[in-house]
Amino acid sequence: MLKILSKILMILFLLAVPFLFYGFGRETFFNLKEISLSDSRWIFFIIGFITFFPIQFLASRLFYGLWCYLQTLEHELTHLIIGLIFFKIPTGIRVTAHEGGEVRQTGRGTTGQTWISLAPYFFPTVSLAIIIFAYFLELKNDILLSLLGWSTAFHLISNWTQTSFRQTDLQDAGIVKTILILPIMNLICYGSVLAFVEKGFSGFIGFWIKGLRAGFEFGIGMLR
Repeated sequence: MLKILSKILMILFLLAVPFLFYGFGRETFFNLKEISLSDSRWIFFIIGFITFFPIQFLASRLFYGLWCYLQTLEHELTHLIIGLIFFKIPTGIRVTAHEGGEVRQTGRGTTGQTWISLAPYFFPTVSLAIIIFAYFLELKNDILLSLLGWSTAFHLISNWTQTSFRQTDLQDAGIVKTILILPIMNLICYGSVLAFVEKGFSGFIGFWIKGLRAGFEFGIGMLR
């Protein structure tokens, strides 16, 4: 029964992709229009984002093994975290510098396996963790936003270098679902980060509410 429900929800999500693209794309565009070098929030975010590249250049040459290990660790932890959402219990994790890694999980069948497989290619784990921690910790805006910019660049570059249809994760999810899911989920996740930079937590929550509302209204308008 759970497997059937999971398949129905996946079909509904895939059917909703065009409307989600409109809603969240609209909100992301509005946030991009608000980028201003006279706004300290954007300045610190951009500084953190740009700082990533010289650090990556040096780390990948001086500490190549460690750098690859950290990328793989973030990748596998993302599988693990999304697996927990689908009640998958982790039983082991293997991370290497040059031979990839894996997470072993047990749970109810294959429910949520598509999302678990694709998660590292759209879910900016470190960036969203920083946003969550910021809710509970008293971090100054300059430190928080610089870290957020750095981690966003980290995930974008890692995501770009790892995404290939030769990846077993993408093959497990299926080419069609991969093509439909990754663009919209990247748009939503990175749009959420930009919304947070623009207006903090109110912007983050507002991005989801306004994006879903705009997508729903667009869908209703198409049916009229």
